[in-house]
Amino acid sequence: MALNTNNDHLMCNCFPTSLARPALNWFKNLAQGSIASFQDLCDKFISQYYGNKRLAKDVSSLFTMRHHEDERLQAFLTRFNLIKSMVIECQAFKLVINRGTPFHTSLVVNTPKTIDEPNERADGFVRLEEEEATNSRKMSIILTEEKSKTKIRQK
Repeated sequence: MALNTNNDHLMCNCFPTSLARPALNWFKNLAQGSIASFQDLCDKFISQYYGNKRLAKDVSSLFTMRHHEDERLQAFLTRFNLIKSMVIECQAFKLVINRGTPFHTSLVVNTPKTIDEPNERADGFVRLEEEEATNSRKMSIILTEEKSKTKIRQK
């Protein structure tokens, strides 16, 4: 499929093979002719299931949690550890990324709202870094060629 990503018809026909029960039922109940393109299908799917995204938590979320009187300890620990893991994932990203880099600044200034957001945001910074490296290599090649041409002219 990776070779046919421009084939909307194929992508739309293959999409339901990746779905399980509730999502597959949602797909089957789409009105016929309501999807104009694979991007349209993706947009509708995301808007349908966006609410299922786990929201990132900050450390204060741990301090506001309470063990309810009627809650079993195991249930509370499961809930607490889920929140703790969400906090740690987002906070860890901020701690391990080099301070002062544009990506670190982005994480501090605009705190991620979901667990996936730091990785999604990082993709843009990776593309920017790659483009800058490519441009730097191109400039280096051009400068080397210019130096060679200058040496040849001088001889």
